[in-house]
Amino acid sequence: MKRFFVLCLSAVLLLSNTIPAAATETSEPTSQTTEADKDLWPKGPSVNAKAAVLMDASTGLVLYEKNAHKKEYPASTTKILTTLLALENCSLKETVTFSHNAVFNLEVGSSHIGIDEGEKLTVEQCLYAIMLASANEVSTGIAEHISGSVEEFAKLMNARAKELGCLNTHFANANGLHNDEHYTSAYDMALIGRAAMQNPTFRKITATKRYTISPTNKHENENVFPNHHKMLIDSPFQYEYCIGGKTGYTSKAGNTLVTFAKKGNVTLVCVVMRANGPTSPENEYTDTTKLFEWGFENFTQYNIDSEETVTEENAATLFTRYSPLFDSDVSPLKMGSNATILLPKSADFADAKREITFQPNSELKEGDNIIGSVTYTYGGKTVGSCDILFTKAESPALAAAEAPKEVDNKTVRTGEKWNLKPLIILVIFLILGAGGYLYWKLNRKGRRKTFDFR
Repeated sequence: MKRFFVLCLSAVLLLSNTIPAAATETSEPTSQTTEADKDLWPKGPSVNAKAAVLMDASTGLVLYEKNAHKKEYPASTTKILTTLLALENCSLKETVTFSHNAVFNLEVGSSHIGIDEGEKLTVEQCLYAIMLASANEVSTGIAEHISGSVEEFAKLMNARAKELGCLNTHFANANGLHNDEHYTSAYDMALIGRAAMQNPTFRKITATKRYTISPTNKHENENVFPNHHKMLIDSPFQYEYCIGGKTGYTSKAGNTLVTFAKKGNVTLVCVVMRANGPTSPENEYTDTTKLFEWGFENFTQYNIDSEETVTEENAATLFTRYSPLFDSDVSPLKMGSNATILLPKSADFADAKREITFQPNSELKEGDNIIGSVTYTYGGKTVGSCDILFTKAESPALAAAEAPKEVDNKTVRTGEKWNLKPLIILVIFLILGAGGYLYWKLNRKGRRKTFDFR
């Protein structure tokens, strides 16, 4: 009897490993690069900065890195996150009133725009002062306006940094003045810069070359200041493709620089940390220009929507799980728009490996619904991704295509593969169990020719 049930259990376990589950068409994209993978990527230039990252703003792909995850002091590049949080938590028309702490709790010689205690500015004016003139007292004023204190605002900064995927970041203030517990990395700053550039108001502010604050309740004259970033303004370091950025310097941090540049449809984020100053032949600006030129020269952007044309012919290979939906006159499946991948110029779009992940969506609203995503990898790196969209429309053909079907009291959308594995295992177990019961009855008191089911 014991041997029989061991045999039954073994059969069930064996079958559970051999019966294929419903196809999910998903696998985790790899992010580890082998030596063979490295040969697929162009070799980056040498830079003087102790840490640097060049990142594609659209995909987050790191094109170049040097000590990317090493902890460094960010100095005033901190203000990128301060500005982003202000845009996410305030209206531009809100009024900021500056406290005694904001005005007077500054290091001697640190950058400011001469705000007085009790002076009032709009949030919009504050953000231009922070990004262009690197005003430390204004950064503190914004922090107090949003969170009540610098300490509470720092908690907000750290939470947002973690949300963005920062790995080696901890902020202690809103302006970047030195604090041993205020640090980040080149990679983390690139993530923060990339997130900021997704905000249209931030893009407008960081690209502004000069700004004027009108007379306030404390000052009768206008306050005019230029952008400190020398790659954006008329200077020996001006770069034609620069669209903004933020400078930074403290004696402990050295020279730090976050810069954004756009050429054609490609936007790049460059971070250099602990670089030489602008009086040196090799400085933060020359390093940044060198990295931008290398990036624009060696990489090509592909629009996924243009390359992945969804037709009935390729549905079986791209969307096999939903291929029945292509029986309709107009396919309800399509790729998300404006999604891109970036590849070395030596590679073609077809060289990128495509990985599909589906996320079940039981309630479809009118219009586009995200039902999954496609992730592209090349040379061991994720080079881009795109949403898979299901478009629910009033068309009778589409309505029929997506109408739910009842299967054993479980609602399944047409085109989805129901996982029968648990049911099959249960049926097999019941059959084997019934056979075992009969076997036991037959041998209960020797072989019998009649059955007693009482």
